[in-house]
Amino acid sequence: MKRLLRSSIAPLDAIELSEQDNGVTTDAKRMEELGRRPEMALPRRLVHRQAVIGLASTVVITWQNMLFLASIALSTGGLAGFFWTSLAVFTAMHVVYIGFREKAERWPVAAGHYFWVAQLAPRRYAKLLSFLSGWKLMVSWQVFLAAGVMIVGNGIAAIGFFHNGLSQSWLPTVLGISITILIFAVNRWCPRLLAKAEFAMLILHLVAFCLFVAVLLGLRKYSGQPYATAVDVFLTFRNGGDWNSVGGSVVLTAVVPLSSAIGYDCIFHLGEEISGASTIMPAALRWATAVNFTLGLITVLVINFSITDIDALLSTSLSQTGPVGPVIQIFATATASRSWTTAISVLLLATFIPCCANSNTAASRQLWAFAEDGALPNSLWIRKVDEKYGVPSNALSLTLIGPIALSLLNLLSPVALNAIISLVIINLMVSYLLVAATSLYDRCTDGFLPSLILLRKR
Repeated sequence: MKRLLRSSIAPLDAIELSEQDNGVTTDAKRMEELGRRPEMALPRRLVHRQAVIGLASTVVITWQNMLFLASIALSTGGLAGFFWTSLAVFTAMHVVYIGFREKAERWPVAAGHYFWVAQLAPRRYAKLLSFLSGWKLMVSWQVFLAAGVMIVGNGIAAIGFFHNGLSQSWLPTVLGISITILIFAVNRWCPRLLAKAEFAMLILHLVAFCLFVAVLLGLRKYSGQPYATAVDVFLTFRNGGDWNSVGGSVVLTAVVPLSSAIGYDCIFHLGEEISGASTIMPAALRWATAVNFTLGLITVLVINFSITDIDALLSTSLSQTGPVGPVIQIFATATASRSWTTAISVLLLATFIPCCANSNTAASRQLWAFAEDGALPNSLWIRKVDEKYGVPSNALSLTLIGPIALSLLNLLSPVALNAIISLVIINLMVSYLLVAATSLYDRCTDGFLPSLILLRKR
């Protein structure tokens, strides 16, 4: 990884956007300043802030993850534990992403974290820390994609169980592999169509949320079912993990909101495909995190007020089918209608398809950027870009391996699969911490440069 000299950072006249070319010339200048080879550049498909917000929102799907992982949080820390840990985690992660926005302004490259670490770390350790950050990012994004396709597979299997009572352990694996191949085909041969659909995906994301709230609260009230009290929601904790104290169990609950808040770095890995990236990426990240963290908290409140007996919810046979089972059970109880339950469940699972497609995009671009810096075996082959479609075709092909392998692992041991997926949280958080630590070092050694926002005000 090439470490840039402090004096090599582009001056103000090189980073202000040109109204005439909408940032395209500026992007080329910035790539040249940052040592990125223009002949390996990817087409700039994303030109609107709304499209980038849609991409980030549909990759992380914060409120959907809070919904589908709610059973874990509720069984561990209870209703109050779920709410307060979610509030604390979302607040902390919002601060983390504020720091990321400043880095994205200065270095809008697909490499993301590991490039930033290389520039900010002590010169003696920069290469090692950058290499470590890059490998953790690469592995995390490959597994991140596998988690998405397996949730869709498990969800469809749970809907089948809801209708016929038959549990088929092989079905999630088959569906997961099928979805992986489908999204690979879309990313490989229809990249421009996918880029144009980002805003539509954002609309689906928001419409599904509104329907989720309306169906769960509206039909529950219509059917005359009681709601949980404010005391239950905000003050009733639970020691579901059999810890020595309730506090230990509540802290463990933070894993759920944390896993729903990480991943917005996907924006950075497409930085070289965003026109005017140094301006659009920070703004898109600000809106994406603010909106989706708010939706995530609302989801927690809706779920908490809709559940009056946690043990009864988790003890049903449907809830035992996987992470989607308890969600379907909540809708079945609230609506008292098989058709309504099926319709809203299918709609929620449909929002995971854009998640899988965009996760595949982000994973392949991060892999491509890592190979572009020569950090992988056979990097020359991996970083090849298809001239016709403008995509890193070989990197895309390699992203098939992880999800398919983990889907097959689900047949042998679902517990092992869940353990591997859990490592995504640790790996991504370590890469986040490396950025924070090296940023602190950079500032303490008087190496801090003002962000572009500050420069524009001068």
